[in-house]
Amino acid sequence: GFLAAKTITHPIDLLTQTARAIAEGDFTQRAEIRSRTEIGELADTFNQMADDIQRHIGNLKMASEQNRRLFMESIEMIAAAVDAKDPYTEGHSRRVSQYSVILAKELGLPDEEVDKVRIAATLHDVGKIGVEDRVLNKPGILSNEEFEVMKRHTVMGYEIVRQVKQLSEMLPGIRWHHEALNGRGYPDGIKGDELPLQVRIITVADTFDAITTDRPYQPI
Repeated sequence: GFLAAKTITHPIDLLTQTARAIAEGDFTQRAEIRSRTEIGELADTFNQMADDIQRHIGNLKMASEQNRRLFMESIEMIAAAVDAKDPYTEGHSRRVSQYSVILAKELGLPDEEVDKVRIAATLHDVGKIGVEDRVLNKPGILSNEEFEVMKRHTVMGYEIVRQVKQLSEMLPGIRWHHEALNGRGYPDGIKGDELPLQVRIITVADTFDAITTDRPYQPI
């Protein structure tokens, strides 16, 4: 009677363990049961279901990665269009994004936060699309009036990007990348600990690129 009971309970235990493993996210597990009984048929059906789930999960992951790539390429395309307005800053957004990612990784930020920094840095100057060409491309130092026009790109970028709900966590880097620790930056004059780490990273990267590339007001 004991042996007969084991021939029933053992396969059921295997099915239970496999189901538990799959429920915890391990979709590679299968119920290895060799039996011509109803339990064997149940195991075969269960394994087929597990195969279907694993294939479906794989397809979802592939589609998710493709969507993520398309999303990043779209953001990079927008940034490139903005940079194209100003021949002096061609590639600026891409470089700032690269520098920002390096800094974020050196600081030990998790991958999810690094991605947020990457996106915010790529889009940090998107507001320049609304700045008049006469100001954006003026050779030499801007007048006070022109500088006030230029400063608006931070708020314009913020207003553009905040319409996309999925980018809400990147807004600080876009609005505040010209703020300063001493509170003398713009547009809001925030300072010190009020500045999120994302903003500090992008500000450093933006400043580094500004002083290492040729600008109309500052040839290297």
